[in-house]
Amino acid sequence: MFRRCLSAIVTACAIANAQPNDEVVTERALGRFLSICEAQGKAIWKASLCGPLIIVNRRTRSTVASQADPDAKFTKRGSVYVGLLPEKFEPSNTAIDWGGSKWTMVMAPLPADPFSQLSLISHEAFHRVQGELGLASSDQPNAHLDSETGRLWLRMELRALARALRTENDRELRESIADALAFRARRYSLHPGARDREASLERQEGLAEYTGVAIALHETGETVSRVARTVEAFEDSDAYARSFAYVTGPAQGILLDRISPGWHARARAGVSVESLLIAAMNAQRAGSAETSAARYGFRAVAAAERDREAQHQALLASLTKTFVNGPTLTLSAPGNLYRTFNPNELVPFGPDGTYYPTGTFRAKWGKLQVDSVGAILAPDNMSVRVSAPADTKGQPMKGPGWTLELTPGWTARPKQGGGFELIEANAGSAVHQ
Repeated sequence: MFRRCLSAIVTACAIANAQPNDEVVTERALGRFLSICEAQGKAIWKASLCGPLIIVNRRTRSTVASQADPDAKFTKRGSVYVGLLPEKFEPSNTAIDWGGSKWTMVMAPLPADPFSQLSLISHEAFHRVQGELGLASSDQPNAHLDSETGRLWLRMELRALARALRTENDRELRESIADALAFRARRYSLHPGARDREASLERQEGLAEYTGVAIALHETGETVSRVARTVEAFEDSDAYARSFAYVTGPAQGILLDRISPGWHARARAGVSVESLLIAAMNAQRAGSAETSAARYGFRAVAAAERDREAQHQALLASLTKTFVNGPTLTLSAPGNLYRTFNPNELVPFGPDGTYYPTGTFRAKWGKLQVDSVGAILAPDNMSVRVSAPADTKGQPMKGPGWTLELTPGWTARPKQGGGFELIEANAGSAVHQ
């Protein structure tokens, strides 16, 4: 923690070095959200989305906030507060506990267009109140969506959802929704347990993204065709397992807005968005999934997914060689591992956890930046592994595709069974927090 006088100097320098246009964009976006967070939150969820909110530049840590910070170090400027994010927090799109309150944190620079700005801020603001609404859930990746058949039937569903979003014809709308549900049911039949796993991520991230998109549509005047374009573009993603809900969530929610207004009151813990859509359809169904899929380009997609599966298996073999058979450095942080990552990149890696090609991880031991080669996050989110460094004494410590800024008093030692682990130098044992 900086001393107050030094903090003021560093804050002033960071703000002076930030791009003026970025600051103007940030302040305007924050002001716009604050002007609608009460009304829009209550219109959708009967709960305000207003609350403590900070937008932080990921490079300079300069911050624009909706209110004074708990440490009383921010400076009031007009209707906002500016300062420097404390070192104990990692810039990220998330909710944080600070001074006894839950704050929404959003990373800057913000997207260029007002729709994306408002959608992002509203998404993160929803996360802050999600638990109070009884809608919080798990955000674990869905490994089956990295498989050939999981991806194939998700792509069929995405095409049906896009068709439903684009049509103004009620018959075609319901036919397309029925197709989407049939394709989803086919996917679930091939992957036992998939329904519950997908529902969990769609509650956690899908509802948040729906909230952001619904508010942005209302406030900017954009049409639903923008959402349809997003659904269509997502097909090109190579990693669906952790990111699909950011697309299916808004699509399903907007379709429910059309055929079952007021559905939000029926959304609660244990109730999937899919089940609400099924109920709204009054049991209407398409024919067999295979028959319906023909009009969505099934054969071409199936061929593409067969080719992609061979590449995916080669990637898993490479990960096994690096992170299972090769020497690694394990960084453990039970219950206190903060991470910043791109959900569109994550690859499930069986019982070993999830592969992060890039990302930032922060814990008591310091800050790990992964830029290439990647890292493996354990299934319980309590430890991360990277390829072992050639030299464990360097500061910062570096290895293939990663850099670790160690907290003073921490070091790496040989681990039983091979590789290395971090320990607190004066503790003489593995990391515990």
